[in-house]
Amino acid sequence: MREPVTAAAGPGRPRDAEVGRKALRAAVELYAELGWAKFTVDAVVRRAGIGKAAVYRRWPTREKLVADALEWALVLPAIAIDTGNVDDDLRELARALMAHYLGPYGLAGLRLHVEARAYPELFGELAATLRRTRALEARAIVRRAIARGELGEHASPTLILDTLLGGVLNHVLATPEELRPEMTARSARYIEDITAFVLTAAKAIGPP
Repeated sequence: MREPVTAAAGPGRPRDAEVGRKALRAAVELYAELGWAKFTVDAVVRRAGIGKAAVYRRWPTREKLVADALEWALVLPAIAIDTGNVDDDLRELARALMAHYLGPYGLAGLRLHVEARAYPELFGELAATLRRTRALEARAIVRRAIARGELGEHASPTLILDTLLGGVLNHVLATPEELRPEMTARSARYIEDITAFVLTAAKAIGPP
């Protein structure tokens, strides 16, 4: 996780970085739980257990606070998945996505993509950046597999990734809340199974 995005400190004692982290963490959690319409700085202050003045010194508006919080939580350093084997690459991709959805900021990421349509001026650019970055990384995996001869030259990156990553997303969203602990415990097995299923279909439709 990156360091908190805050305004530069003025003369005097440096600002406590932990205050910034508490505010960002609370902002992401509340955004995930409540959405933008009910998001308030007062709620962030109460959740984080910090002073309102400390928040406003760093973020003069709630728009700036939520934008920085989501960027802090969701924009991660790019990690190219390239093991040299398409089976392992796609398995690692699906595993990373599952970990994100089940992690502390998974719900915030899902809500962001929905609310980017309702509030494009606030969330549109960040949502587009996340989609573009993740899509390019994922499609590169399939293209390398085609170049190595592991998949047929007419294999569709879109169809393969829609099936694999859409399956992971649907599995998380469709699981009832009471079954979520069991689903989480079995997530590794699910990743193995869906990756094998998608690759078997991809190689059958377009043989290497």
